[in-house]
Parts: sequence; structure tokens; C-alpha cells
Amino acid sequence: MKKLIIISLAALLAACTTTGNIDLSNRNSFGLKCSHNANSEPNWEGCMATAQQLCAPQQVGNIQQLPPVGSGAPDDSYFMTFSCH
Repeated sequence: MKKLIIISLAALLAACTTTGNIDLSNRNSFGLKCSHNANSEPNWEGCMATAQQLCAPQQVGNIQQLPPVGSGAPDDSYFMTFSCH
């Protein structure tokens, strides 16, 4: 599970470097890949459950649901960013 989260976070950072939507200086900010690819439906509920597990016992906050960026890259997908409070 940790490997999947790390890979998802790396893919999120790679996909979002051009959009500027993520504050990389905030170590309390996380991201999850919520779909298999840009053409598949996102699983927002599954991502939220994973976010809650990552943040426990803290609460999930500052949630953003991000659509694919349209780059055509294999990791281009729906992502969710959040922070723990």
C-alpha cells in the first residue's frame, strides 16, 4: 500500500508541475491518483477513504479534485490533493 501511495504521489507531482496547483513547500499536503487513466471514471470515495487512513487521527482538509491535464502521459489521471489537520 505504501508503494502505491508513493507512486501515486510521484505521478501527481509530475502531472501537476505545469499547473502550479500544489504547494510543494507544505509537507502536510498529499495527493492520490483516483483513476486508472485519463479515460476511466475517478473513484473519489476510495481516494477519500485512503486519505482518511493516511491522516488518522487527524482530519482531512483542503480537498481538491483535479481532472486529467490532457498530456497523454500514461500517468495522466484524476487526482485528489488534501492536507491533514
